[in-house]
Amino acid sequence: MRAATVLRSVICRALAIVLAALAVLSSIAPVQAFAADSSQPVKTVRVGWLVNNEGFQDGTPGERLSGWGYEYLQTLSYYTPGWRYEYVSGTFTELMDMLEAGEIDLMPNISYSEERTQKLLFSSNPEGTERYYIYAKPDRDDLAKGDPQALQGLTIGCNSGVMQTFVGQQWLANEGITCTYREYDGGSMLFDALANDEVDAVIMNDTISSPDASPMFYVGSSDYYFAVPKSRPDLMNDINAAMTAIARVNPRYNDEVKANYSAQNSGSSSLTGPERSWLKANDNTITIGYLKNKLPYCTQNDDGEMEGSLASLATTLHDKFGITVATVAFSNNEQMTKALSTGTIDVALPLFRDYWLAEQAGVILSNPMGTVSLAAIHSSSNLNSDLKNIACTADAIVNRFELENLFPDAKVTEYPNDNEAREALNKGEASCIIVPSTRLKTIRDTYDIEDFQTQELTDTAQLSCLISRGKPVLLGIINKGIVNAGESLSASSYSPTSYSAQESDAFRLLYRNRIVIAAVIICILLTGIVILVWSLHRAQKEQQKADAANAAKTAFLTRMSHDIRTPLNGILGLIEIEELKDGDMQAARESRAKARVAANHLLSLINDILEMGKIEDRKLTLEHAPFNLKELCDDTLVLCKLRASDNGITMQDNSLPYATGPYMIGSPTHIRQIIINLLDNSIKYNKRGGSVTFSSKTKPLDDGRALFCFSVSDTGIGMAPEFLKHIYEPFAQEGDDARSKFQGTGMGMPIVKSLIELMGGTIEISSEVGVGSTFNVQIPLDIDKNPQARADTVEGVLDCSLADMNVLLAEDNELNAEIAQTLLESEGIVVTRAADGNEAVDLYVGRPAGSFDAILMDIMMPGMDGYEATRAIRLSEKVDAADIPIIALTANAFAEDAKAAHDAGMNAHLSKPLDFNKLKNILARIKKNGSVSL
Repeated sequence: MRAATVLRSVICRALAIVLAALAVLSSIAPVQAFAADSSQPVKTVRVGWLVNNEGFQDGTPGERLSGWGYEYLQTLSYYTPGWRYEYVSGTFTELMDMLEAGEIDLMPNISYSEERTQKLLFSSNPEGTERYYIYAKPDRDDLAKGDPQALQGLTIGCNSGVMQTFVGQQWLANEGITCTYREYDGGSMLFDALANDEVDAVIMNDTISSPDASPMFYVGSSDYYFAVPKSRPDLMNDINAAMTAIARVNPRYNDEVKANYSAQNSGSSSLTGPERSWLKANDNTITIGYLKNKLPYCTQNDDGEMEGSLASLATTLHDKFGITVATVAFSNNEQMTKALSTGTIDVALPLFRDYWLAEQAGVILSNPMGTVSLAAIHSSSNLNSDLKNIACTADAIVNRFELENLFPDAKVTEYPNDNEAREALNKGEASCIIVPSTRLKTIRDTYDIEDFQTQELTDTAQLSCLISRGKPVLLGIINKGIVNAGESLSASSYSPTSYSAQESDAFRLLYRNRIVIAAVIICILLTGIVILVWSLHRAQKEQQKADAANAAKTAFLTRMSHDIRTPLNGILGLIEIEELKDGDMQAARESRAKARVAANHLLSLINDILEMGKIEDRKLTLEHAPFNLKELCDDTLVLCKLRASDNGITMQDNSLPYATGPYMIGSPTHIRQIIINLLDNSIKYNKRGGSVTFSSKTKPLDDGRALFCFSVSDTGIGMAPEFLKHIYEPFAQEGDDARSKFQGTGMGMPIVKSLIELMGGTIEISSEVGVGSTFNVQIPLDIDKNPQARADTVEGVLDCSLADMNVLLAEDNELNAEIAQTLLESEGIVVTRAADGNEAVDLYVGRPAGSFDAILMDIMMPGMDGYEATRAIRLSEKVDAADIPIIALTANAFAEDAKAAHDAGMNAHLSKPLDFNKLKNILARIKKNGSVSL
């Protein structure tokens, strides 16, 4: 068990006691926070629901609803103040009459006209654009030629009173076409009439499609809008605001949601005249080539037939269109593509859908047969490193060309077969193999990959068929087969029971080889006995390790009990001393000063343990930010020189000019922490009159990188060679009195070592007892090639009175709230107290804009935490909601916590225990500069 985990409960209790004591003894006070939740009244909106409009609005109100029109309505309601829909069914004509009469409140997908504006309000921006077509059956070869005169005398279906009908009939009139029109309710009924030969063609938009209809003539288009009665401008205001908000998040939202529900099945139910002619010329046969041993997609079974999920394409072509499908198995991609180029096969599958690679190979791609995610089988825990050396095979679905395209920085080596590729992985010649994630089960069943890591990648690819160029008719047939096969092409539709050989064959194999199998079983039993003896021996060793770990844990807890109790006992004792000397102000001041020293030491210990715990749990986040390295070093030295001077120690800076310039990109917070830790150690473990020397320089590396080299040397007490072997162990200190004499935690060097290694650097130490120590550090950094001037923020209280400032303070703990309010009011600040988050938001929303100069926001509060409260305030309709400074006050002090506060809309982040001077600094800047980003 890790140290940080073991001590979690002990630390929490100790920290609670320390904070309570500090509340009485010092001016460091917890800072309050706000929380709020504003609820909007529910507004019921009656929406027209079109019947027989599959794809746009599917389902019956009261049951499950779907469709892209329904999804758009739901998304719209998310950005409105408390909308709830009530759906009213009807035909388009019925619903438009109800909308104009005010019997329903909203209709989507309404075309704009001057006549309709007399009774309706339209959204400021269109909901989308419809394209209008005349559809006919796919086998109407006379219409497929594109001559409008072929429509003369036909019966054409249409919907009554809709824009597509007006536009379509006007187009026909302009073309001089005389037709008989037959009206139907809803788009689905139109397509049903066409399928049943009630009409020759239909006028319809592109919002829905049918396998029995192909678009033959484009007749026009128009924008469509949300419409409400003129009596409901309040609804239209909500709609316009919501549409603007949706567009800000995703300007292409309408196109994308529409595409999600648009089935690409127009005209897929039957073959056209040219398609039938092609099949007749080729003996009604299509020959499909496929790869062996690529389950669950495809393989050749014992009968020589194609098997796998993609075999459903051949089945669909035969069952749906009566086509004879011949299949040919191939061992690798090269053989299959060669057969395609020579005409031995008509179609090759499966290959990744990549237009550029297809162009280079002189082939064309079918519609996608499905999207597959990729997985990596790799040799180490560092996936990014392993992805730079990839092995593949000549028969892989993910072939070499596709891998080179997906991973342009990787070395991709092709091997003749799977065995050789995995052997290369075993020998270290390659570090990764990429496969479709759906093939992992098959690979695990076939090969031993337990010693390797497997991880699904974010990369995806689509599977497609390849066809020789110049065969558009064949492409149309294959695409229709793919559309009709649908989900049966998915790898998940293939039964895993088909992965193995037939059971009858397995039983026959066992019977024929029963003697050999018996001998193998005996060998297995003997091997099992050997393994059992070995396992018992190993178990004894593991028990010994466990005992040693328990002993180490006990020693760790013993050290921690001492380290935590020592300052804690001091704090509690000082409280008792102050109570005994009640009224003695001098004694009280001395007790507070000593208690603050003990509390800061305990806080340092707790922070070090938590930092080490995050490093061990691999949760520490490194920055990748631009910074001035020289300024960072100079500022750090200024801070440490103050402490060195107090201890009578001289500090020197022997840094050389930086050969690469001072502007770098890296993790400045952690570099500063490393330098401070090393300098503090050299000061802490030094002698009065001693010295500490800091020197630094940079060396250029390749690819725009630099090596930051610095050293810290001191004339301190030094360390024995035996102790240097344990210096990076938590709580390691030379001498039993080190904790008492030097007030150290023993966690600094483990943290320094871990941070340096996380950044890819190194540290070396040389030391001699009584002479001193030298720490040499090297950290690689990226060079900032476009540096910008950045002025450091000097933290100090501005020369500005805080009197008459108005601050809103929220705190669920009564004692903390009382102390914080007292300290703030001592500066002349007017404090408004909120007992919880909801009350804080109510106070802010209920008062005029400008009532508060700032908000102090705690994070951990019941009901609604500080993040939610901040979002509620920012989203309120008050004039100053976006500008009022909100300051986070929290015991969560890591970089991730500061980012979370910023993401929630807060301006600044202060960690507890609070430095009251920092808070006053921020409030002074607010008063001086107004609502600014802190």
